[in-house]
Amino acid sequence: MANQNITFDIESGTPYESNLTINGGANFSNIFTVKKPNSQAFDFTDYSGSSQMTKSVAIGATDSPDATFSVGFTSAIGGKLEISLGSTATRSLEAGRYVYDVLVNSASSTNTTNVLDTAISVGNTAGIGTTAFTFIKVTNVAVGDSVTIGDKLSEVPVVSVATTNNRITVGTAFTSSSQILPGTAVTFSRVSTASTIYRIVQGSIIVKAGISSAPS
Repeated sequence: MANQNITFDIESGTPYESNLTINGGANFSNIFTVKKPNSQAFDFTDYSGSSQMTKSVAIGATDSPDATFSVGFTSAIGGKLEISLGSTATRSLEAGRYVYDVLVNSASSTNTTNVLDTAISVGNTAGIGTTAFTFIKVTNVAVGDSVTIGDKLSEVPVVSVATTNNRITVGTAFTSSSQILPGTAVTFSRVSTASTIYRIVQGSIIVKAGISSAPS
């Protein structure tokens, strides 16, 4: 088992270059201890990882990977990431030069963005308990978005959209206890989830052919 200390800058996204050696027929394991440029450990909490190797471009490259490593975090908060390959898998590899990389996928984060600013249309006062509202426009609005109407309703869910008459319906549990007048400002927002994939390490791997059979 080898251990390497590496630095990864999440802002630049530039992978660390690291060359490795695999001995055919033997178990392979390499632990990367990843730090940020400020020397603090890279926190892998809630991250997932993947790693593969394939023949070097200069030596009979293939479209599919020649091996897929197991990836684990021996200490997520301590920035320790391990790639490994069992003896059966290493024995099946041809001797030679390969390339590999290690990808990590960050935990999903939620983002709220405004998709439309509009207003209650002229002549469409919304009475107490109203669930259907008519707006100046409903461009880009979709079921599942949220709508805020002045100071009367805040981020209530949209359950239907009628683009022909610029009318939307909100859930029956979300109604106003007072009238909402034409011209009242309206904002539609949307929550989305996203994660980021980083290529954190890449490099070459030299595979040395095994000679002895596995000991019994």
